[in-house]
Amino acid sequence: MTLFLVSALNASAQEWIDYKSEEHAFIAKYPVQPVQTLEVIDTEVGPLDMYMIMHVATSENSINVVYSVIKSAYPKSQFEDVADNYEDEVLDAAVQGAVQNVNGTLIFKNEVTHNGYPGRSFKIEIEKAYIYMNAYLVDNIMFVSQVICLTENDNNKDIKRFMDAFDIIKVKED
Repeated sequence: MTLFLVSALNASAQEWIDYKSEEHAFIAKYPVQPVQTLEVIDTEVGPLDMYMIMHVATSENSINVVYSVIKSAYPKSQFEDVADNYEDEVLDAAVQGAVQNVNGTLIFKNEVTHNGYPGRSFKIEIEKAYIYMNAYLVDNIMFVSQVICLTENDNNKDIKRFMDAFDIIKVKED
C-alpha cells in the first residue's frame, strides 16, 4: 500500500507537458503527450468532425482516468439570423446531450465565459466516476475540456490543474 501511495504521489508531482495546437486554436497541459483522433458523428445538423486530443491513463498510478479536449465545428449557417439566446440553447443542449450520452446524473451546471465567449462548466456522475467538463462556444466552434476521475479521486488537484490550463487562443473582439 505504501509503495502504491508513493508511486501515485510521484506521478502527480511530475512535470506536465505544455500542449499547443495552432490547427485547433487551443493550449493545454497534459500529464503526458496526448493522442489526437478524429471521429465523424451524426447530428441533427448533419455529420460533424469531432477532434479529440486525449490522454487515457494506462496505469494504476494515475489519479484521473481521462484528460481530453474536444473540438467540433458546427455549420456556420446554423448561427446565422438566430435569436439572441441561441448560443445559450446550444450550450445547454450540449450539457443535456453529454448527460444523456453517458446515462449520468448532472451534479452542477454553471454559466461561464472564457476569452469573452459563452460556456458551461458542469459535473456529471456516472457509475463509479465523475466527469468534469467545460464547454465553450467560439462562434460556430465548440470546445470541450474534460477530466474523468474515479469516485474515490473526486476533487483532486489534477482536475483543476488540467481545467485551469486550457485556453482558447482566439480572443473575442468587442
